[in-house]
Order: sequence, then structure tokens, then C-alpha cells
Amino acid sequence: MTRTRDVAARLLCALGVPRFARWRHSRQLAILMFHGVQDEPLWPPCDWVIDTAALRRHLGYVRRHFTVLPLEEALERLRDGTLPHRAAAVTFDDGTRNLLTNAAPVLRDLELPAAVFLATGPMGTAELLWPDRLWHAFAQTARTEIDLTAQGLGIRSLRTDGDRTRTREEITQRVKEVSDARRLVEVESLVAALGEEPDGYGGPFELLSWNEARALTSDAPVTLYPHSVTHPILSRCDDAKVDQEISESCRAVEINSGRAPRIFAYPNGRTQDFDDRAKAALRRNGIQWALATTDGFADADSDPLALPRMGFAAHQSFAVFKLKVSGFAPRPRRRSSVGARPPQDKVSTDVGV
Repeated sequence: MTRTRDVAARLLCALGVPRFARWRHSRQLAILMFHGVQDEPLWPPCDWVIDTAALRRHLGYVRRHFTVLPLEEALERLRDGTLPHRAAAVTFDDGTRNLLTNAAPVLRDLELPAAVFLATGPMGTAELLWPDRLWHAFAQTARTEIDLTAQGLGIRSLRTDGDRTRTREEITQRVKEVSDARRLVEVESLVAALGEEPDGYGGPFELLSWNEARALTSDAPVTLYPHSVTHPILSRCDDAKVDQEISESCRAVEINSGRAPRIFAYPNGRTQDFDDRAKAALRRNGIQWALATTDGFADADSDPLALPRMGFAAHQSFAVFKLKVSGFAPRPRRRSSVGARPPQDKVSTDVGV
């Protein structure tokens, strides 16, 4: 199915569909969302980590066909009605160290500005964000099966990379739906069941230190913004933790960057992952705009505290990228099963980790 979609995407590109789609959406803002950037594609695959060559190819296309603005300027101009046609902004979530080594040279060479949203708590440590811990635990385990009966998934095989990927995707989605306290317990239990992590492991998910984050802003046209402290699902947190995650991350960015942030990116960022409590906390901290991970373009009618973005999965082809960033993104058929594996060949992919 993936190959068929790629062939169809190349045909649509050859027919000029991206140009028409860009014209249709020319008065809206495309906010692009990336995460980590590695020298080479990860194996097993990780949809939220792109390789350097793909990033350069994608951003080169955006530079040729869009007016790329710093995110804050783009949002101000969207608000004021002065946004140029075919405007875009580039964002990276989480703040992994490979942004300094791999993304910064691309941004510098292409002279493109970008916003980097930092999970401020584990910065400068060997601690990984919880979705990254699960990816690594499943990728490195020597186990051939895992008992997920307690999570309603039964005994699952881990014999192949495909088995591991499917199981990890399903359990990650399940963990996102439980309370924050329960999530913490389940992640620790899963990691322990899969085997101990090597001491000091960071790899593609190691986070920037504050010194490295500041170096990133001096090496490339990058601005730093908050993305919470520990990357929880905010709607699953109690009131105190919602306020803490937002207030402390905003304060950390202000102290370490020298400027009070005006933009925040929700962890995970689906519509159900944040609520009015989070929006109220953002307002108390001087945040004017907040980014979700719902697919689409931002326009004058968008909620400034729930702005859509475009996420791009590492497995998607360049032709699919061109269609999606231009505004042509057919939706996959809806699946009724809550535990069903997210489609791996669709143009629109949830990569809001």
C-alpha cells in the first residue's frame, strides 16, 4: 500500500497538484513540525526522527515555494492581516541534541529561521522523554514476547522489527489515554519488562543542555520556546501539575534565553491532550499563541491557543511531503478499533510525540 501511495503521489506532483494546492491555501500559514534529525535514518524506523538529507530536501522545497518567516513574526502578521502569500514557519519539538549537530547546518545553509520548543526538565541530563524511552526499550530489548494483558493487549510477539513497532505503537497510544500518575507507573513497568536500558544512553533522543541550546541560537536563526517540563499529556494531569508544567517551562526559557516566551507547543498536541486549564495557565504566563498537532493551515479564524501544524513522518516519501505541505492531504479511512495500529502509509500521520 505504501508503494502504491508513493506512485500516486509522484503522479499527482507531475500533474502540478502541489502548485494548485499552494494557490488554494496561499492566504493561510503553514506551520511545519519536525522533531529530531539524525545523520542516517534510524533502524528500527522512528517516525518522529528524520535524517539530515531528507530535512535538507524538504526545507529546500519549502524555501523555493514559500515565504518562510520566523514563527513569532508569522503569527503577528497572521493576527494583523499582513501575512504574505504562501507563508510558512518551521518548528522543531522536544529539543534533542542532534538539532545542534544536524539541523542547524541545514537551517544556516538555507538561511531559514526556526522555532525550537524545549522540554526543559531533562535538559543536560541522560534522561529521555517518555515516548523516546519506550521507542528505545522496544528497539533494544532481547525479549521475544511481552505480556500486556494488564493493558488489554494480551501476549505480544517481539520477534521481528515489525512486531516491536506495532506493539510499541499500540501501547504508546494506550498510555496516552490514562491518568498522568498511571502513565508514569506504566512506562516504568514496560521499560523494566523489556530489560534495563544501558547506562548513559541518549543516542538520537538525548536532549540539549542550556549551553548547547544557546549555542544553537547563535549557530542558526533559531528562537527557543517552552514545550512543558516533562512532556506529559496535560489534559491527564491534575490542576497543580498543569500549572507547574507550563509555568516552570516558561520561566526556564525566560531565564536561560533572556526573553519572555510568547509561544508554547503542547506535548503530543492532539485536541484531547490539552484543555481550558492549560489555556488559562498559558495566559497567566504571558503566552499569546500555542501550537497543537492537529493537521492543517492556520488562518484568521484559528484559535490562537490551538493552532494547527503539519507533521511529517520519516517514512513518508518526498512526493507525499510536497503534496501535504502544499495543502493536498487526503484523509485515510477511519478505523473503528481503539487499539488498531495507526496507518503507516497515510499522507497525514500523527507524529505529535
